[in-house]
Amino acid sequence: MNKRNPKDNMKRLRSIVSTFIIMVILSSVFSAEKTNIYSIRRDHLREKIQGRAVLFSGEDGQAVDKDFFYLTGIKEPNFILLITSGVEGDFLFVSGVDDEETIKMMAGISGILNIFPLEQFDYIFTYALSWEWNIYFPSSIYKYDYGYSLVLRISLKFPHLMIRDLSPLLAEMRMIKSEDELEIMKTAIEITAAGLFEAVRLAEPGMYEYEIQKIIEDTFYSLGAERTGFPSIIGSGPNSVIIHYDKNVRKTEPGDLIVMDVGAEYLEYTGDLTRTIPVSGKFTPRQQEIYEIVLEAQRKAINACRPGATLRDIDLAARNYIEEKGYGRYFIHTTSHSLGLSVHDSWIANAKLAPGMVITVEPGIYISEENLGVRIEDDVLITEGDCIVLSSFLPKNIEEIERLMAEKWLPYIVSTF
Repeated sequence: MNKRNPKDNMKRLRSIVSTFIIMVILSSVFSAEKTNIYSIRRDHLREKIQGRAVLFSGEDGQAVDKDFFYLTGIKEPNFILLITSGVEGDFLFVSGVDDEETIKMMAGISGILNIFPLEQFDYIFTYALSWEWNIYFPSSIYKYDYGYSLVLRISLKFPHLMIRDLSPLLAEMRMIKSEDELEIMKTAIEITAAGLFEAVRLAEPGMYEYEIQKIIEDTFYSLGAERTGFPSIIGSGPNSVIIHYDKNVRKTEPGDLIVMDVGAEYLEYTGDLTRTIPVSGKFTPRQQEIYEIVLEAQRKAINACRPGATLRDIDLAARNYIEEKGYGRYFIHTTSHSLGLSVHDSWIANAKLAPGMVITVEPGIYISEENLGVRIEDDVLITEGDCIVLSSFLPKNIEEIERLMAEKWLPYIVSTF
């Protein structure tokens, strides 16, 4: 395993500055390019359906529906997207928008020229389109009150329509990330790494878990993250063995391990990284033993990340090693999941890995009777050859972590961004 100088890792993390600035400067360029991207996605989807598709953007106070965003680039609530398979094109029905400039902006982002008030959806759906038997909805539409009522209203008014599930078709598309998506994801991952870097550097016995959470999330927001991709997990001591612990209320004690599983969401895409650290700054021999097993299991799993493999193959690579070491019953979750617009991004069961996919690799051992939990997670891009660990610059070797915690060398100064 290659070893990096901690100062090299610092330089890599500081490169987020230039990446972030470039993203801001080029935002106008991306907006023009996105028009093409979203139109191409809808055209690709149109080839797969025989009928119409209806998507809902979500409700007030919630993050945008990811499928809706994937096909439009728009984040506003209470919008409907109607995709047709005929010559009519696509339609966007908007709520609370009536000024010409905003409508032009939405047309420019989405590539949709047919933009109407939300109230006109029923009329246009009923009278202005060619006859089609199939109607497709993504499964996510049912989690919204308005979305559920929309499906019910259409199905009652047009009982002859065959309701189809759009989600598998979208999942097939979303599994492969475009170059533009990958650039955004790299930034989200770098921001996530920056938050963890700060936490590793500043964590001390006696801090509350929520204080460590605040260090991480303050770093996220200072670097342009919109929100967290999921509730931050900061599990210390007995909480380190709870996989999805997110209460983050315990006061850390000397000798604790802390499992920090976090993700920054940037331009709707999220990172997902985990590091486990000794709050006192040095692993005990027992902690080091378990940590090294998890680290080697992760290395074996990453080596299995190749085109044609499955997530099960990756899981077995990690699991077989942990079982060989006698800790199989303490590895209580799967090793990998897809990553992208969602932390558990769209995926088709038993899909084979292909270039452009991004997955997590996160083996763990959780020994409740010892209050000893270790998880190490990185985000991995599948390529035609060897995979690329997108978070490889974030320290995870024992000597790197202990050195960072002991020396507290040059702080990662967020105020400079």
